[in-house]
Amino acid sequence: MSFRALKKIVTNRKRPHRPELAERGWPAWIPGRRGPGRRRPPHQVLMPASPLVAIVLAVCLAGCGDRSPAAKQPAARADRSSQAAPGRTLPEKHSRPAPMSVTSQASDTAEDEPVAAVAAASAPSEPRQPAESAGSSASPADSARVWRDPAGNVLAVGELVDLLDEKVCIQQPDGLGAVVPLDRLCQADRQYVLAQSGDRPTGPDETTETQTAGTEGTPTAGHPPQAAETPRPAGSAGRRKVVIPFDFQSKFDDGRYGRQVGEMIWKKLEREGGFLIPESMFDVRDLLAARRIQIGPDTPLEEVKRVVRDLFDAQIGIWGSVERVPGHEWDVYDLVIRCVDFSSEPEPKVIYEKTGIRTRSVSEIPHLYVKEMLDALYGRRPGEPPPIDQLAEANWKNNPNLIVGGDFEKGAGGVPLGWESRGGQQRQPLGGLVQWTTEGGDPKNKVIRFQFSKAVGDTTGVMYYSDWFPVQQGARYRFQCRWRTDGPSPKVFIKCYAEMPSDYQPGAGYRPSPGEYLPESLQRREVYRSQQNLKGPKNTWNVHTEDFTPRHTKYEPKWGRVMLYAYLGGGVVEWDDVVVKQIVPASPGEGRQRPRHSMASDVTIDQMRANEERGRRARERLREGRD
Repeated sequence: MSFRALKKIVTNRKRPHRPELAERGWPAWIPGRRGPGRRRPPHQVLMPASPLVAIVLAVCLAGCGDRSPAAKQPAARADRSSQAAPGRTLPEKHSRPAPMSVTSQASDTAEDEPVAAVAAASAPSEPRQPAESAGSSASPADSARVWRDPAGNVLAVGELVDLLDEKVCIQQPDGLGAVVPLDRLCQADRQYVLAQSGDRPTGPDETTETQTAGTEGTPTAGHPPQAAETPRPAGSAGRRKVVIPFDFQSKFDDGRYGRQVGEMIWKKLEREGGFLIPESMFDVRDLLAARRIQIGPDTPLEEVKRVVRDLFDAQIGIWGSVERVPGHEWDVYDLVIRCVDFSSEPEPKVIYEKTGIRTRSVSEIPHLYVKEMLDALYGRRPGEPPPIDQLAEANWKNNPNLIVGGDFEKGAGGVPLGWESRGGQQRQPLGGLVQWTTEGGDPKNKVIRFQFSKAVGDTTGVMYYSDWFPVQQGARYRFQCRWRTDGPSPKVFIKCYAEMPSDYQPGAGYRPSPGEYLPESLQRREVYRSQQNLKGPKNTWNVHTEDFTPRHTKYEPKWGRVMLYAYLGGGVVEWDDVVVKQIVPASPGEGRQRPRHSMASDVTIDQMRANEERGRRARERLREGRD
């Protein structure tokens, strides 16, 4: 890949989705990126620094005949929460990751946070050959790959973009797209595509070793530990399939509750990973609304297949209905839920289907029927946990801790590094309700200790804040801490903030006098909060681990803080080893979401402003008509 082509990809990473790409040879709809090892057309690419280097190496070192193929380690997203899971605890000081320095912490931005990638390119076995001779029908640039069939005929020239439904999408030097069936390529090109897309061909006598929880790959000289491949869902036939969750039909409230059910299923699929899904439910709704298509429980299976396969270029669809039953004091619903794999031949495979179900409570829908459907989709026994995401675990191991001084070992003036100098509801100096002190029984280890009476615990409780750290909307983070209590209940609140203009703006040309207070023009306001409830036995150190994703429909969270909190009764609560790391970067689609006042509304803020402007103009015309 040349520097010019690389620059084109990076500079175009925030372009919105362009349907006219279909006219240039691309598939009409390209599913959203839900995991690494899967690249996009240039207008959709957003690459972190480390994977970018690996991809450049892989493209430059790989080839067909005159280039040696490069291996790319497959990986998958981590989309789940856990508490005290194996392999995630940091009970000992020597196992704690080194904290990021204050200088590097302040220099990071929400878009430039480092993300560790588990990828290694093999060294070339032969020197790189020059471009094809002038006698060839194609004259590729140095950045282009020549794609051939088994007979040696040139099928296309360009860079690999993606592998979609056994079709290889190629970006040609002139900017146009080419699509070549995978089975038409020569063996070397097929192996290159499978390596780049994160899929490994497995023969009948080959086995794939899966890394178990709490184990790590063995590092080799010059290479990071290699993570084992994440297990595929049972119905995926060795390659991740695209799943389209539709909004459920709910006529009793004009579709509001049905949209909530569809959004819930999308979030569960995003959290568990293993499949490709749209960037958001708004993408599904917008495309269906543009084609005036409605999917409901009575929609014929052939029509649903046409929408899933032709319109979305996907394989699996999830749809149904939820209608409230009148005449009941409590929430009683009639539920229909279907999950069908339309890529199965000769007939579609019904993965899960429930019809004529009448729920006794609203909680049965997510905790019983949606859970059963997901178990069937992933091909697992009921209650079996989802497979471990190796990329997220690698990032959790290698990425820096965003909490400066999370181990409480360093500080000055009685204040730990990276934490506030005051604590409690009354913002008292440290040494009273909040103490930075040594651990009882281990004078070499320092901790934060809350010590308060029952009167305080039963009213305001005690809180203590970390300093600011950068966050990125839509990225997945993991929080971990050690704690112990002799009675009071501990909690952790991770608050994320957006920068908003202050209501107090100085007038033009105003100059404050010396010492005069002048409010800041920008203020950080809380727009997201993750409440993490800590559970464990008393008088012993417990480890809490939980994932969270900062997101807001109207504002963009850019900064975060950890608030340690304890209440209910009096006693002592101690904290240690506070860690926050980014484990999955934000999807490129996060930047394309248009602000809304609420997830329950499809009306964007721009549409509301346009409606208000039309109303204002209409009122002006009415007044002019009266005059």
